[in-house]
Amino acid sequence: MTDIAYLDIIGGVSGDMLLSAMLDVGLCKAELENELTKIVPGSFRLETTDTTRGSITATHLDVVLGDDVDERMGWQEFEDCIDASKLPDHDCAKIRAVFKCLRVAEAEAHSVQEGKSHLHELGTLDTLIDIAGAVIGMRLLGIGTLCASSFPASTGMSSSSHGKNASIAPATMAIIKNAEIPVRVGGYSQPAGESITPTGAAILATLAKFKPSTMSVETVGYGAGTKQNDTPPNVVGLWLGQSVNESSFHEVAKYIGASVQSDVFLVETNIDDMTGEEVGHAMSELFDSGALDVWVTPIQMKKSRPAVIISAIANQNDLTRVTAAYFKRTSTLGVRVRQLDRFVADRESVSVETEYGPIRVKLRKIGGAVTQTAPEYDDCARIASQHGILLRQVMESARKAASVHLSNQDASSEH
Repeated sequence: MTDIAYLDIIGGVSGDMLLSAMLDVGLCKAELENELTKIVPGSFRLETTDTTRGSITATHLDVVLGDDVDERMGWQEFEDCIDASKLPDHDCAKIRAVFKCLRVAEAEAHSVQEGKSHLHELGTLDTLIDIAGAVIGMRLLGIGTLCASSFPASTGMSSSSHGKNASIAPATMAIIKNAEIPVRVGGYSQPAGESITPTGAAILATLAKFKPSTMSVETVGYGAGTKQNDTPPNVVGLWLGQSVNESSFHEVAKYIGASVQSDVFLVETNIDDMTGEEVGHAMSELFDSGALDVWVTPIQMKKSRPAVIISAIANQNDLTRVTAAYFKRTSTLGVRVRQLDRFVADRESVSVETEYGPIRVKLRKIGGAVTQTAPEYDDCARIASQHGILLRQVMESARKAASVHLSNQDASSEH
């Protein structure tokens, strides 16, 4: 049972190489295409061919767009596709995070405001397919943790619509710096020209971790890039397997109908010399820096001094900013960081009609069955203020509407 994967970045990596490797290890092309139709506007198809790079047999993917497709896209068009997507919420969140990484890097590379950079090579439907496909592929393959090797530092130059560049494009280098991705420099044959694309770098900066892991390997596949380079071979290897000593986690996950993810970090520190107001301000700053959750626990330290632990949960992509916020906004001299495994229930967000108007409700699913409905607080608080009624009254109306919505769905499925 697959739960962990390792990317062996041999000759480089791009979005299409990642998808090629996933297809090579057994990802169903028809299933991937079907999921992509939930976010990609217009018609397309995925064409794969068996090929070799050096002595390595690999899969190469081509995306063929239909005549009805407007291939050129901008940042807003990408965002609109995500907003209109019918993919699961957790897929959309990851896709949006990859685009955020890419958008920040492009702005930094071209010294413009975020979201104002002009897209050239990246402004195509292929970029959406690459990013969404990588997220979908991880879900379909059951990859909870994605590990990756260091990036190879290529030699020579690359070309783009901006003109001649270094072999590592400015946007790619910005991603490498911002995400602190390790790079292999010298010592053996390096790939020539651009070997790491901005899209490939953004996907891995967001979805992968570059730290040692232990796994038992079950399946190995390779995705080939378009260039025919064989020194080193222009491929990325994908190993699927099982985390060593993690089987008990997956037995629990299977029993409760949840997935195991190892994509968050706990950051915390002990504080005994800050006022309550200062601690509250620090919590707000941690949320602003990207923390998923922040809380304070009262403790007693040496000499029986009262103190608190300030704890935060952060995604890997936000870990640097969250940790920096501790040093900027608290009196700490050090923080503790550790990676966490977590059980994550499937969830879906729906909009239901109530007597007060539409309200979003989050549905928690266990084993495919809805076990909890949670009205969105912001929607309910806004409506309660507008109508001058109790928040509890609005939330109860949303829960009743969600119950009706689910009953109608069950009735439809029976027919």
